[in-house]
Amino acid sequence: MKIFISLILLFSISTVPVFAAQMQYKSQQYLEEEVAIIEPGVLPNSFWYWTDIFAEEIRFIFTVGKEKKADYLIQMADERLAEMQKLSEEGIDKYAEQLMSKHQAHISRAEELYQKLREEGWERVQEEQENLEYEILEKEYQIKKELSQAPEKYKEKRDSFVGSVWSGFKEILSHLKWKKAEISQQRATFEE
Repeated sequence: MKIFISLILLFSISTVPVFAAQMQYKSQQYLEEEVAIIEPGVLPNSFWYWTDIFAEEIRFIFTVGKEKKADYLIQMADERLAEMQKLSEEGIDKYAEQLMSKHQAHISRAEELYQKLREEGWERVQEEQENLEYEILEKEYQIKKELSQAPEKYKEKRDSFVGSVWSGFKEILSHLKWKKAEISQQRATFEE
């Protein structure tokens, strides 16, 4: 029994550092990903600053997707602010205006990309809704066409089926009208 208790104590003591290390890793990962303290890197008063800007522009060119490009522009704007802060801490104000204009340019370009994304999103929603409405009407037409060609002995089943399809169709249409009104209301709220 003493051996068993000793093993449990030994196991619990030996696993505490592992759990602590995992928690430290998670908190550090959170800080790196979520908080993301921006370090300035190469400063404008350095001879190698042009290589830093060149590398950023190349990375921007090869970034795929409007959302990722806009996110990267925000990251570059944050870096310009970090550079400005570092230079002001060192007492160098010569580059402040240039860095602020670059910061504003990055923010403006990012806002344009985000706006294009929003517009494309609304257009896609409207297009999908129209396609869905067209498909519903097309299916209804096909069903009616097939039912009109059915033999007379199935007329009773046909009528009940058409009634159920029609009631389902009415529900779908009412849902689509409600959804369209909701989207219009959200668009109006969004555009304000």
